[in-house]
Amino acid sequence: MRSDELEAVGETAARAFQGGVGHVQATHRTIARRVFGATSVLGPTATTVGRVHDGIADGVYAAVRGIGGLALRGAARSAAVVRPADHDLPALTDRPLGDALLGALGGAFGSRFAAEDSPLALRMTARVAGRDVLLEPADLRRAFPLPSGRVAVLVHGLCMTDAAWERGGDDEAYYARRLHRDLGYDVVSLRYNSGRRIPQNGAELASLLERLVAAWPGGVRDLALIGHSMGGLVCRSACAVGADTGHGWLEPLNDVVTLGAPHLGANLERAAATVHWAAGLLPETRLFADLLELRSDGVLDLRDGAIVLDDLPLPVDRWPWGERGTHVPLLEGVRHHAVGTTMARDPESWLAANVLGDLLVTPSSAASRARGERRLAFEEDDVVILGGIDHLALLHHARVYAHVRRWLRPRGALPAAGGTGDGVVEGAAVRVA
Repeated sequence: MRSDELEAVGETAARAFQGGVGHVQATHRTIARRVFGATSVLGPTATTVGRVHDGIADGVYAAVRGIGGLALRGAARSAAVVRPADHDLPALTDRPLGDALLGALGGAFGSRFAAEDSPLALRMTARVAGRDVLLEPADLRRAFPLPSGRVAVLVHGLCMTDAAWERGGDDEAYYARRLHRDLGYDVVSLRYNSGRRIPQNGAELASLLERLVAAWPGGVRDLALIGHSMGGLVCRSACAVGADTGHGWLEPLNDVVTLGAPHLGANLERAAATVHWAAGLLPETRLFADLLELRSDGVLDLRDGAIVLDDLPLPVDRWPWGERGTHVPLLEGVRHHAVGTTMARDPESWLAANVLGDLLVTPSSAASRARGERRLAFEEDDVVILGGIDHLALLHHARVYAHVRRWLRPRGALPAAGGTGDGVVEGAAVRVA
């Protein structure tokens, strides 16, 4: 790692270690107070013993906290001193393992990294073939020597980077290659800090798309956004910002595809919020509440599928279940499509649609089946629910891609070979909602 990355990793590890020791100390003291409080009926001796215990324990915890933090920071700085020159080393994001690590850390702690301007904070960039591309005509021309005018932008989900679109399958499963081969799209992948608030990333994406379209060689005549999970919400947030500010990139925007996006919120985050609330009821379980309180801003936005800045996460003492948030309608004149999946083979069942889902997002949320005003006006043919597919498989699954290709093919063109029509796909439990 580079010196700044090493020191940032050391600082993060030291703070995590010291915070963990502090949480353990608080839990220890709470339990001790219960014990010594119960034995105080024995007289002042028990009270004296309790105070001595607290003094000794606090001293030990302080020593462990201080020595451990100092050791971790010192080890990172020592490693930075003996490292090769920074210009000889690739950044963490240029290594597969480092990229995956920073994506995961970003989803968990990205809001803190961004606030501290840490080297571990991922910046939003446009990427082609695993490298950043400057949004300038010359650099875009080098990346796309024969631009088609059809551009698709892939937006990853929580705890991921752009590399997620090319993991878990072979070359033939990668959407970027297939969209270019089958439909003539030039594909750009987005990398961003998924721990930041979804509306913040949406606003930044809107600005990036404005620059991308303005700099594209030969101009963009057909723009499509494809977002996985949180990425789908980031796409919708960008659309809302673009509409409010009159951005020019909306003119060539024809399609927005969301793959497993929690339009009505994610039950997994609501469950975490419920456990957070319950753990805070007793001092002995406060440690678990404190740990859950470390969830990033982006994760908290997933609770209700928040895509505008005014939709702040509910306080921890509020009931987290139910449909909340500002209703942001789909853009007029743009075709919106949604894929929801469930691990169950039969997506028609109530349990599969509303509880099990793909283990992270339910089909009801992905398809926006709300009773109230938050229901999104998807056309019937633009929503599909697929059975037997988990959340991560949405990134590279052939059955998912078949619908994406069907939706994005030029209007009036015949379905591509192997594509799907409406309704049921042969051999699979699929339902168009």
